Amino acid sequence: MTYTDPQTPPPVDTRTTVTRGSSSTPWVVAALVAVVAVIAVAFMVTSRTAPEQDEAAVAQARDLGRAEGALAGAQSTLTDARDAAGEAAARTAADTANAAADARAAADQAAQSASDAASNASARTSETLPPMEGPQ
Repeated sequence: MTYTDPQTPPPVDTRTTVTRGSSSTPWVVAALVAVVAVIAVAFMVTSRTAPEQDEAAVAQARDLGRAEGALAGAQSTLTDARDAAGEAAARTAADTANAAADARAAADQAAQSASDAASNASARTSETLPPMEGPQ
């Protein structure tokens, strides 16, 4: 709280207040901006009509979409067929290699059996035949 002496007169305000005349320029500018905004909104609303659709163009686009879909399906089918053919070829090659190995093993076994049979037969014949004597 400030101390104020009752005997001292209050200070005199020496400030001067200047009153200017009112200007209507800001109001005019604001009104012009509002009018331009209203015209712009009206233009945007009225120019938003949908363009006329040409039935021929729609049919052409539909046909083009169908053709693209058919092409994509054909490419997918081709890729699947190519993959299946590759797998089948690989299986066939593996089966052929296994069959060839089995055939070689069977041929080797048959040759070994024939060789064993021949040696057994020659051993039996030499044991069972009497010795040959020359003419007397």
